[in-house]
Amino acid sequence: MSTKGWDNFWKDQRQSFYAVMKMATGYFVTQLEKKYQLQPTDQIFDYGCGPGFVADALAGKHIQITGADINEFFIQQCRSNHPGALFFLITTDVATNKKILEEQLQRRKFDYILVLSIVQYLPHEKDLEEIIRLLSRFLQPQGTMIIADVLDENTSSIKDAFSLFLHCIRKGRIGAFVGFISYLLFSDYRTISKQNKLLHVSEQAIRDMAKRQELSCEKVMGLTLQRSRSNYVLRHSSVKSSV
Repeated sequence: MSTKGWDNFWKDQRQSFYAVMKMATGYFVTQLEKKYQLQPTDQIFDYGCGPGFVADALAGKHIQITGADINEFFIQQCRSNHPGALFFLITTDVATNKKILEEQLQRRKFDYILVLSIVQYLPHEKDLEEIIRLLSRFLQPQGTMIIADVLDENTSSIKDAFSLFLHCIRKGRIGAFVGFISYLLFSDYRTISKQNKLLHVSEQAIRDMAKRQELSCEKVMGLTLQRSRSNYVLRHSSVKSSV
């Protein structure tokens, strides 16, 4: 039996459940703007940017977007759609990415660092903590790191699917939802998900990671369409969080 993992799956993707991903990311960006009142001077680093849906959603708002992803096709697409922004290729190895980020970012600091919908595809919790440790080096002293769309013990696939279904109805995109469900059931995604369970990370585990990295941690609601998933805001410990 093939043991292809999530890292190889996402490296190879071109379309997958593209329409629903784009809608879900657009919803996230809308909530992000409302909650944090993004300013044109803000600089955002989208770690795991995929095809650049965050950049697409913020196009025309003059907010500087930087992105990184393991998928070369996605990075090329981002560069084509946003030629004035920096998008670069990373790997699944954090030690290698440390060198890549230092070279590409050259000590830049960001107001917002986004880690959206990638945690579930990591092999272990320790990989998430390594990513947090790495990205915190590039966060402004008053900056915000958002770890969004995290699966945990309260996550329900049925509730998540229903949330997406209702959003697709409101947007008049039932076809996108049908395509999404069909992809989950009949593509390589289903096969790989049987071999590589999606990673679930508890709230306490996230808080412990943040504490070890000397970051504050706040759980926030309503950032993503999938209502049974969790979202966390991490900041340097000098900036207090709600517990």
